[in-house]
Amino acid sequence: MASRLRPVLAPALRILPRTAAARVSSAAAISARRSLSLKSFFTSRKPATSDPFTSQFEPVLEQADLFHPLSKSPLAPVRAKADWIAAHGTCPVCKEQHAAEEHKEEAAAKQQTKTKPPTYECPDCGYPTHCSEEHYKMDKEHHKHVCGTLREVNEDEHDLRSGRRMKEFEFPGPQHRDEAVNLSNWDTFLYTRGFLSMNSERSMRHVSHVLTYPLTIGSVLHQSSPYQLGKDLTVEGLKSLAALRHTLHPAMMPGITQNQDLRSTATHTVRIFCLGARAESHLPPHIYMQLAYLFPTTAFQIHFVGPDAIPPHTKSKEPHQHVHYEQMTFVYDNSRYETYHAEAGPFNPYYDVFFLFSPGLAHPSTKDMWKPTIPLLLDTKCAIFGTGFDERDVMNDVAEIENAGYEMDWLMKPRENAFRSLKHEINMTDVRQSAQCNWGIWGIRGRRYDVRPSDQ
Repeated sequence: MASRLRPVLAPALRILPRTAAARVSSAAAISARRSLSLKSFFTSRKPATSDPFTSQFEPVLEQADLFHPLSKSPLAPVRAKADWIAAHGTCPVCKEQHAAEEHKEEAAAKQQTKTKPPTYECPDCGYPTHCSEEHYKMDKEHHKHVCGTLREVNEDEHDLRSGRRMKEFEFPGPQHRDEAVNLSNWDTFLYTRGFLSMNSERSMRHVSHVLTYPLTIGSVLHQSSPYQLGKDLTVEGLKSLAALRHTLHPAMMPGITQNQDLRSTATHTVRIFCLGARAESHLPPHIYMQLAYLFPTTAFQIHFVGPDAIPPHTKSKEPHQHVHYEQMTFVYDNSRYETYHAEAGPFNPYYDVFFLFSPGLAHPSTKDMWKPTIPLLLDTKCAIFGTGFDERDVMNDVAEIENAGYEMDWLMKPRENAFRSLKHEINMTDVRQSAQCNWGIWGIRGRRYDVRPSDQ
């Protein structure tokens, strides 16, 4: 091998001093001998160029450096969040003192204590929680109950913007029809669907926050639903879901081979109406494909209806838009539902279902907006499912429905949603309050009357 290298190196060797030429020749020979050594077969060599896909992920923050006080964060959006809280939030100690003075009989004659903005950041969670260190220490006994959640949200926020490769968001594609999916909870679903292994609770929070909307829908409609008769579903609920599942899980048609794309055989379209749509309408279409993969023989139309129903990544201001994505069609309409109702009809309980994600039926600012909508939904005799941020939100909506005197049947008893978001959302005007998207779920339907012949 060394003899083959000599002719190539000869011109260079002639112009070098004798000692230098000898060193180069010797080095070439040693290099040639090393290339044939056994060690070279087992020694990994670094590639000349790095993977272009991996090289685009250059972390701004390391995983061991995710905690920062919000005002001192290296990320501008997080610092802006701290400024917003300081401008619009309230110190809980000042708030309680102010409320106490208002209940005093001589409050009118005294100068009331003014609430101050929260500018002091808790050293443990990094959130601006109180107006001063003094008030922070006075309230520390109460603050410790929310401090852990606030720190968790702080680190999650920095992780999402850390610049690392988010492998947990690399979702799997279609699943073979002979592979069963377990919808008991997040863990079993992610495992049986072939998601990449979630190595931390933080990754689970990230994924559940994105998938809570399609999986809340899928877990209710699927034949392997975690919600069972008696414990969760009423008899009327089982009837309504049986009608929908008859469409969603048709009998296998003859002539379809094992390797054939089942989506090309879809003969029915199921319409899902998301009313009062907000965050669920802003998700990219491929997120909802995880719903479609649960029902490979069904085509879907998802209607996002409401003033905030805007397609993601668009600057168009058209009030009504269609987006087609594989076997799914997304319809965005920012009108009120009572206007959209006549256009969307007629309705069929075998093909249509309504979802109200955290609608706020009992909230003072939105309850009047829903009053003309609920009777129209009940008239369709289609299944209606709603969610809430927490137990109190769910029970307030349920009480509002029951007190309205509607003729309806309960399909699902109010309960905790198996596919709620595991991530906490912080109320930035009062950081002591947090909520989880789609924490609870319930279901109703317009009452049906069985017609029976009278005894002669």
